[in-house]
Amino acid sequence: MKTTRDFQQPGRSVSVSGNAMAATSHSLATLAAIDTLRAGGNAVDAAVAAAALQSVVDPLMTSIGGDCFALIAMNGKTPVALNGSGPAPRAADADALRARGWTKIPPDCADAVTIPGSVDAWCRLIETYGNLPLAKVLAPAIAAARDGYCITPRIAFDWNLYQARISRHAPARAQYLPNGAVPEIGHVFKQPALATTLEAIGRDGASAFYQGRVAAELVTVLNEQGGVHTLEDFATYKSFFTEPISAPYKGYDVLECPPNGQGLAALLILRLLDGFDLSDPRYSEATAFISMPRRPRSAMPCAML
Repeated sequence: MKTTRDFQQPGRSVSVSGNAMAATSHSLATLAAIDTLRAGGNAVDAAVAAAALQSVVDPLMTSIGGDCFALIAMNGKTPVALNGSGPAPRAADADALRARGWTKIPPDCADAVTIPGSVDAWCRLIETYGNLPLAKVLAPAIAAARDGYCITPRIAFDWNLYQARISRHAPARAQYLPNGAVPEIGHVFKQPALATTLEAIGRDGASAFYQGRVAAELVTVLNEQGGVHTLEDFATYKSFFTEPISAPYKGYDVLECPPNGQGLAALLILRLLDGFDLSDPRYSEATAFISMPRRPRSAMPCAML
């Protein structure tokens, strides 16, 4: 690994730490992870705190309505994977969808919405591995939703990118387009309803999301948009632990979550690259692309721990 660079030119330095490190795409989420560690939490507490806060401050990329895939290796124990992705509703029918003339499901219709898995996964992670109570782990996300947070330039860019999609759905339009417009950079955006939901999850666990008022409202909105989701779909959902998959790469064993996660694709790419000397100047541009993955263009809700 190259450890030095020309400090007279713009660039990135190698990050080092003697105790712990956290990295997210939003400074507030990274700070939440660090503050959680300082408060006595472990890596799992910090990861969930960051993911939960990210669902508040970066709503165009992740949310409590999304999924969660996690790889956990605690105290030298055998690594495990957690699959917190949800299935399609039981009443979904492939033949009925094909009868509409679809060869793929449009991304902005109710039929594209699976049962959210992130909340159950967060609860399971904290219950199994966490040092702190769930309410304390979710506290930064709750505070940001209730008290508000400043819109950053990147978040404003994504918000504008998906404005048309948001505006087609009345509930989303009312929440995310206040006064009919995308919040401007620096605007303090508040989500009191989300704060209330996160607070209930912190107090009562996953049941606060998959049963009762929240689940009923989600099913109602989805059904109004043509979805076939039911209360039973939500009430019976459970994330599950599984064994990671792996592949060798230049002397290391790289672990990923198994399908239906996308980790298999990463392992296939590494196996292809394993035969190349990426220090060769001819591959410098490719190396830069691989080491700095771009932000996904689609608004796929997911939380990675």
